[in-house]
Amino acid sequence: MKKVVMLSAVTMLSLAGIAVSQAEDKASAPAAASATASASSTATASSTATASAPTSSAASTKKEAEKAPEDPPQVAKLVALYPNLIARIAPQGKVCFEGKECDITIAAALGAADPNKPREGKVIYEGVCHTCHTAGLLGAPKLGDKAAWSARIGKGTATLYQHAIQGFNAMPAKGGNADLLDVEVTNAVDYMVSQSK
Repeated sequence: MKKVVMLSAVTMLSLAGIAVSQAEDKASAPAAASATASASSTATASSTATASAPTSSAASTKKEAEKAPEDPPQVAKLVALYPNLIARIAPQGKVCFEGKECDITIAAALGAADPNKPREGKVIYEGVCHTCHTAGLLGAPKLGDKAAWSARIGKGTATLYQHAIQGFNAMPAKGGNADLLDVEVTNAVDYMVSQSK
């Protein structure tokens, strides 16, 4: 059993070595040249600072502390090897607190609901529904996908309205915007159905 575990560990280490060598090969020459140039300029600056008086050495140390940290070589290699890595690990949402500055204003973009003048389905779709129904998040049928919508349309508009207003499976009630009027939600459903027939 020990030999198998040791063999597995050796195999994993050799695969990791291959991945790192491939990342080094794929790293672009200009990036390596700029990293070498910045390293040589840093070395030149530190040798100049060492040759000067001790006060300038303290000043250069202070400037280096103020600089933003650079990615270690392993991270640079991973980014070069997988260009979409940063986009894949980017935050998908944001938390906003009442009374604080926040750039997410779905309710403000839609404006306040007026019971005497309900908004059109397209406006509601673009303000709320498009988040899931454009990308097909959590099984939401994409706008215009006739195959995905046909089974839902077959259940009847009353069922579609009920699911949209009360929520169904992963879809929250009223698409997560409780300020919407029921008639506005039905308008949005009608718009999505008309675009998907």
